[in-house]
Amino acid sequence: MSPADIIVGPHAAKYIYLNSVVDLCASVILYYDYAITLHWEIEFLWPPYNKLGLFTSACILNRYLPIIGHIPLLASYMAQKTPDVCQALHVYHEIFGMALQFLAGVICLVRVYALYGRSRRILGFLVFVGAASILTGCWAMVGSRRAKVETINVITSIPECHQFMPPEGGKFAALAWTGVLVFDSVIFSLTLFKAVTMGRGIRLLDVIVRDGTIYYSALFIVNLANIMTLRFAPPMLKGISTNLTNVLSTTLVSRLVLNLRAQNSAKAGLPITIESERRFQAALPVPVGVGVGVGQGREQGRGGGRRMTGSSLGTRSLVSVSVSPFPSPLLSSDN
Repeated sequence: MSPADIIVGPHAAKYIYLNSVVDLCASVILYYDYAITLHWEIEFLWPPYNKLGLFTSACILNRYLPIIGHIPLLASYMAQKTPDVCQALHVYHEIFGMALQFLAGVICLVRVYALYGRSRRILGFLVFVGAASILTGCWAMVGSRRAKVETINVITSIPECHQFMPPEGGKFAALAWTGVLVFDSVIFSLTLFKAVTMGRGIRLLDVIVRDGTIYYSALFIVNLANIMTLRFAPPMLKGISTNLTNVLSTTLVSRLVLNLRAQNSAKAGLPITIESERRFQAALPVPVGVGVGVGQGREQGRGGGRRMTGSSLGTRSLVSVSVSPFPSPLLSSDN
C-alpha cells in the first residue's frame, strides 16, 4: 500500500480525525494538570521556601519543558505547512519526546537512588539500564527516520502535519519504546522490593509505593498501547499515542515529586503553608506555637490554654494558644 493510496483512501479522514483527537486530549491533560497543581509547585518547589538544588531544578524543568515545548506541536495543526516544515516538526517531535523521557527517567532514578540510601550499586545498575535504553532509542530513531523519509513529503500535502510511518519504521519505533518500558519496570520493581523488605507502616514509604504503583500502571498501559500501535496499526495510526505517552509520563512524574514533597514536609491538604501560618501568627498580639504531627482531628482544653488539631491526608497542624478568646481563623478542627 502506497502513501498515495492512504491519502485518497476512504479511511484517511478518519485516521486524521483520530490523531487530532488523541493529541488534543494529551494537550488538555498537560495544561489542565499544570493549572490545578501550580499552587503545589509554588509551595514545594519554588524558592525562597525550598532550596533550588539540582534535583529541584530538574523537577521544575520537567514542569515547564513540556508546557513550552508542546507549543510547536499544537501549531502544526493550525495552518498549512510545507513538506519541509512538517518534516522538521516530526524530527523535533521525536527529539522532544526523547528529552522528556530522559528527564523523567533521571528524576525517577534519583528517587530510587535516595530510597536505597544512596547505594552506588543501585546507581550503577540504574545508569546501565538507562544508558542501554537511551542507546536503543537513538539507534531506533535513526532507523525509523531512514524508513519513512521517502513517504513523509506525500502525507504533508494535507493542510495539517500528519505522519505516515511504514511497517519498517514502526518496528524501529516500537523497539525504542520497549526500552522505555523496561526502564520503568526496573524502577517499579526496585521500589516494590524496598517496600517489601522494609515492611508496611512507614507513611513516607507507603506514599512512595502508592504513587509508584499508580505511575507504573498508567505508564505501562499507555506504553504497551503505543508499542502495539507502532507495530500493528495502519501507517497513519502508528504512533497515535506517542504524544499522550510523553504527556502522561511528565505529568505523573511531577505528581510523584509533589506528593512526596507534600508528605515529607507535612503540609499536604492544608489551606496554607506552615511558613505562611507562622508569619500570620507572628503578627498576632498573643504568642502562638506551631507543631506538626500525625493523628486524627480533635480539640482539647487544658488550664487556660486551648489546643486544636486537624488532620488531612494523614497530617495535622497543631496550634497552642496560651491566652486567647479567639481561635485562629486559619485553622480549625475540620482541617
